[in-house]
Amino acid sequence: MRETNTRTVAEQKPLGVIDSVSAGLALVWRRPWTLLIPILLDALIWMLPRLSLTQLFRPYVEQMLSMATLSSDPQAAEETRQALQQMIESFNLLGLVTTALNAVTRVPTLLAVDAAELHSPISAWAFTLPLQSPTLLVVLFIPLFLLGLLAVAVYLEWIAQGARPLETAVAGAAVMRIARLWLRLILFSLLLVGFLFAASLVLLFLQLVFNSAELGAFATLVITVALFWLFIYFFFVPSAAAVSDISIREALKRSSLLFRAFFWSTLALVALSVFLDRGMAVIWDGFIVSALGVVIGIVANAFIGTALIAASMVYYQDRMNLFERMRQKVKSARKS
Repeated sequence: MRETNTRTVAEQKPLGVIDSVSAGLALVWRRPWTLLIPILLDALIWMLPRLSLTQLFRPYVEQMLSMATLSSDPQAAEETRQALQQMIESFNLLGLVTTALNAVTRVPTLLAVDAAELHSPISAWAFTLPLQSPTLLVVLFIPLFLLGLLAVAVYLEWIAQGARPLETAVAGAAVMRIARLWLRLILFSLLLVGFLFAASLVLLFLQLVFNSAELGAFATLVITVALFWLFIYFFFVPSAAAVSDISIREALKRSSLLFRAFFWSTLALVALSVFLDRGMAVIWDGFIVSALGVVIGIVANAFIGTALIAASMVYYQDRMNLFERMRQKVKSARKS
């Protein structure tokens, strides 16, 4: 038997995908304060004045619109124009920061992209301030992103406390784990940016050398698929770093190990998590037509998203326990 902060389970049989999700829901239900960070992020996007990025992205969008107007299908060109116009109207600095945080750590946010028609409920803050300088965007984005990663480190530690085995509380231990996790998340973010930058350089190099639209499209497809699987294999990195308090290098190894040892069940959990996260987000988007609906949507999205992160931590810890039992059996067999 193994005892955690949320349940006692038998060790003989590893948890399945549905069992992990159920355990994640139970963990959040018993530790409701884990919802505070994602709720706070959405509340800040909703209430604070909007720092719009529309003016910065408009020149690029106008180029895309001019290309769309060259299409032989006027209806498709108009649909593209409306979609792009709606997209750039939703661009704001806090939304960009939370989108980046979600890409790195999967912290659930409802209003990061879909808050174009939403105004602050506080009348004095219900205005939009356009940002027109790329330098100012970078100067504001970096500290906000780092501060957001610190908040996410606190968030992941709160969840991990319910997923890892019970341990004797040591004064200051949680604070030190949060500090280490924050630094590791910064390193993980730089690693992801490095992969994206390297992929962009490869595509640019191929286009300059071969100057072929067909080869460029094929290379884009290959690199996109490669990045997709790479990020899939990195799915458990934040969970492993938070639960086991390990380096990013070790977390990368353990995340990929889960796929190598339990490919189909691990892939099923990832697919179910993405499906529930995106599918439920569509439902919650329907709530943001009134102030009460926004509150309900934010809380519900935070609950489901946090439960899915908790499920990944429970699944990870359960598989690590299985590996440890296998090592113990091997050691016992060698001694006998």
